[in-house]
Amino acid sequence: MKNSVELKQERAGIITDANALLELCKTESRNLTADEQVSYDEKMSKIDELKKSLEMVERQEKLNAEIASKVVAPVSNEPKEVRDFSFFKAINDFTDGKLTGVEREMHEEAVNEARSVGRSIDGLGIPSFMLESRAVSQAGSAIAPTNVMGYADALRENSVFSRVGANIMTGLAANTTIPVVGAQGVDWATEVAASDNGGADFTKVELTPFRLASHVNISKQLLLQNGASAEQAIMRDLGRATAAKIDESIFKTAANAAGIPVSLGVLATSTFTATTPFADYASIMLDFVLAEAQLAEEGGLDGNLAYVASPKLMAQLKQSAQVAAVNAGMQGSLINGYPTFFTNACTNVADTSADFFFGDFSNLYVGMFGGLDIMVDPYSRAINGETRLVLNQYMDWGVSHGKSFVKNTSLTASA
Repeated sequence: MKNSVELKQERAGIITDANALLELCKTESRNLTADEQVSYDEKMSKIDELKKSLEMVERQEKLNAEIASKVVAPVSNEPKEVRDFSFFKAINDFTDGKLTGVEREMHEEAVNEARSVGRSIDGLGIPSFMLESRAVSQAGSAIAPTNVMGYADALRENSVFSRVGANIMTGLAANTTIPVVGAQGVDWATEVAASDNGGADFTKVELTPFRLASHVNISKQLLLQNGASAEQAIMRDLGRATAAKIDESIFKTAANAAGIPVSLGVLATSTFTATTPFADYASIMLDFVLAEAQLAEEGGLDGNLAYVASPKLMAQLKQSAQVAAVNAGMQGSLINGYPTFFTNACTNVADTSADFFFGDFSNLYVGMFGGLDIMVDPYSRAINGETRLVLNQYMDWGVSHGKSFVKNTSLTASA
């Protein structure tokens, strides 16, 4: 879809053409001919259509700007020493027992940070600020991303939880509590009568460290060559794997296993399951509309609203916009004007159903406890000429208002 500037230009051109047609008739002191009337009516219809498209695009551009203002870090704020950090050099130096330069400074920063939250770094430490001090490119933004650390870059770019607008907090201490203010009440009272107690009910989001771990084997020859492209490739692969696991754990709807933070599918307290028979290009779109109505009834149709859905629903949603009986549908990355993200992390049952979430993702809090702990093991794979890296990240997530989310299971085929 065109941006707002292009739509304005197109609409202005059609208005000019329509005006020229009327001016011609005025000059010639006559009415529009039959063909001219058809042409004029078509232009008026197109002008109205472009007005609606322009309003929708301008609304989304405003939302994108608001999101970008919250998460985009100015490039000028990046310390030069951080930009000079080399992950491969840090691994080689750590293996040789002689960390130097900026790599040593970052490791010492991570050790001090871990000590402050009651943890210890068993391997090579990466402080938490290196996992957040980077620019994030948004759709439609002219601001280019600045790569600080390959792992963080790949994690942010390939995850849904970080792009959908969740509150991501780094460098947390153990067992962090976030107070949440509940709904407050007011009522009418006579001149001298005592007022009712309208005090808010306070709740809280409690975040406790859960361990997310992975390992990768890297050729010692590759480490010695220290190629920037190879370093980024490995970091991207680790980032994708980590991002996929985090998304899977957040957006699944099944019961949680032990040792895993509670999923959004369990935390969302406003739910419904589609019961209407499946109909091509109509029933799934209807489910999305009903989800909005459900959230509105709960008083949650506000804030950083977005959809997160299984890709199994994508084809139906895109084709629904082409069906005359369906008034809305999917336009670009928007459904009914709301940003939409697709991820395989959402539960689906083959040839039966697929899930989606809709809600205010500013109420989803994701906490990172300390930095990244990387155990450098040059021995386990020595016979293969490889160094094994074992990565540990401690994190948790929670929701401040469960009713600000709707989860749904949509039928993807006829019974």
